[in-house]
Amino acid sequence: MRLGSRDLDRSAAFYRDLLGFDEVPAAGPHARCFAAGEVRVLVTEVEPGADLGGWVDDDLQGGVRHFGMKVGDIDARVRDLAAAGVTVLSPPADVLGDVRIAFFLDPDGARLEFVQGNLSYQHVFAPDLAAAEAATRAAPGERPRFDHVAITVEDLPAALREFDYEVIGEIRHHDDARGFLMTYLRAGPAVLEVFSFDVPVRPRPLTIEGVLGFQGFEVDR
Repeated sequence: MRLGSRDLDRSAAFYRDLLGFDEVPAAGPHARCFAAGEVRVLVTEVEPGADLGGWVDDDLQGGVRHFGMKVGDIDARVRDLAAAGVTVLSPPADVLGDVRIAFFLDPDGARLEFVQGNLSYQHVFAPDLAAAEAATRAAPGERPRFDHVAITVEDLPAALREFDYEVIGEIRHHDDARGFLMTYLRAGPAVLEVFSFDVPVRPRPLTIEGVLGFQGFEVDR
């Protein structure tokens, strides 16, 4: 996961000290790298005038939407975030898929998610992967574990062909007039949560260099 930041020390205080990620060596003096299990979050310093590059908090915009972490005590975690001055976008709530989630922002405006519990898919395509996921559950007090990157795509079949990752399952929001479908792919040690809609999506690249917040992601095959 690659992010842009105006203040690397502030990012370290957030990802290392508040979220509990391990700081690991980063290439170059203008970057910090944090490990959440097998996943690395690389934060690079951006120019003073950099902004979010047109990113808006609307899942009908293409590109990276958020990244999510599994926790075992979401309500306590979100209280701690709020006490530390973090912008909480939505408090913990039970949602479709039998999980409890909350959204918040990192210091530079990247949208992050805590997830408690394991998804119940409406349609399972890879029973072994779904079973392996169901067998793991974050315990209260355990550090947040990187779980997924969420993206919105304009053309789901084309995206599935391009990524060529195994599909775990899918969940459709049947009460959403936009035709909101979430498709889950196993991408290395994490999950790629792919949002698609029956209505038009505003295009945005998956990779944008030099911006605040989300700059892109890579998966080692």
